[in-house]
Amino acid sequence: MYLCISIRQSLYKQHIMLLQFTVKNYKVFGDEVKLNMIASADDTLDSENIITLPKFNLRVLKSAVVYGANASGKTKLVEAMAFMKHFILTSAETQSSRKIDTIPFRLNTATENAPSFFEIVFILENEMYRYGFEATAEKVVSEWLFHRPKTKEISVFFRQEQVFDIHKSFKVKDLIDKNRIKTNTLLLSKADTENDELAKKMIKYFTVFNIISGLEFDNLMGFMIQDLKEFDKKSQIMDLLKFADIGIEDVVPNVLNIDNLPQDLPKSIRDSLKKTLEDTNNETSEIYSGVNTFHSKYDEHHNFVATVQFSMQEDESAGTQKYFTFLGLILNTLAHGKTLVIDELDAKLHPNLVHKIIEIFNSKSSNPNNAQLIFNTHDTNLLSCGLFRRDQIWFIEKNRYGSAHLYSLASFKTNKVRKGDNFEKNYIEGRYGAIPYLGNFDTLFNL
Repeated sequence: MYLCISIRQSLYKQHIMLLQFTVKNYKVFGDEVKLNMIASADDTLDSENIITLPKFNLRVLKSAVVYGANASGKTKLVEAMAFMKHFILTSAETQSSRKIDTIPFRLNTATENAPSFFEIVFILENEMYRYGFEATAEKVVSEWLFHRPKTKEISVFFRQEQVFDIHKSFKVKDLIDKNRIKTNTLLLSKADTENDELAKKMIKYFTVFNIISGLEFDNLMGFMIQDLKEFDKKSQIMDLLKFADIGIEDVVPNVLNIDNLPQDLPKSIRDSLKKTLEDTNNETSEIYSGVNTFHSKYDEHHNFVATVQFSMQEDESAGTQKYFTFLGLILNTLAHGKTLVIDELDAKLHPNLVHKIIEIFNSKSSNPNNAQLIFNTHDTNLLSCGLFRRDQIWFIEKNRYGSAHLYSLASFKTNKVRKGDNFEKNYIEGRYGAIPYLGNFDTLFNL
């Protein structure tokens, strides 16, 4: 059962764009790796897949895909982004004795006790920012924020452990003077709690920078249920469900009566739900236990006779559940020009559906707000569909010492990789690396 509170409220609309993410000395990344969403200068590549930013003289990719063998680091790249986001959003409330959940690269003596490095460059409200930090389990070693309103980059603050160099526009003097920044707390996070306008803007960016797992999607059901309450969104959702040809004629949230909750629901949860509704004091607040789907029923002559109700959670396939729960997030990302990062996008989804999702993001007509999609996959068929420019295709592989590195297909010389090449065939044959080199399985079974 999925229980969630739906409260009607206006969405905070802002256009964001990821330009670059850098990580070093975190989990499998011993050396520095960069995921760069800046398009290459090659004008022979498809221009449909890029966003033009005249103010900064930049062209930005709408999507990027990452390939690699099992255990190469694809998921760890997503985890690095997720860790950075989570630490930014929660470090202000961290107790002084609590460890920071960063994990250094442990297969080298030079890195196992060194800080992990994270940096992100992004566009927010037509201005560019570069923010990053270095941290060990015990403390924030350094932290920085740079702002580029036009062409020149300005330092907002730079921190070296507990020594701070602050621009006068960043209103955190009281925090510094009274020594209110703990060693395991980010200055940016703490400044947000003090209502500094720039810090609040930065935090809003990270709250809408969505990073999710394609294998664990149950927690998106509440998000989806809220979208079903709005007519325009439900209309879009139904169009996409019918496109997928999964036989669903309608979807309706299952509303629970607050005075008639399931008997097996623990009293603590029951009381908490009632209190939440009382605190909101909102007549439109409701409690849901998931989603009902409706399918057509036919007689022996294939004549329609009735509509049958099913439970999304109990009766529909795992692939249908994933596709349904992802639709709301995808539509929200497109509508508000956000960035969406998905680990294992293709898991449990038919390749044709994955293909269509990518097409939607790359298209100028279906993605007018310049939303971005970044994901990893094992589905090599996507390489042969003409969906991606060379600079949108990325590979991760480990070196002989266990450290993963990340590189783009655009990094290969043009005499080795051409626009018309069969990328799928060449990748499977090992021409681009980032594939497993398997031993002879026959010898294991004496074949």
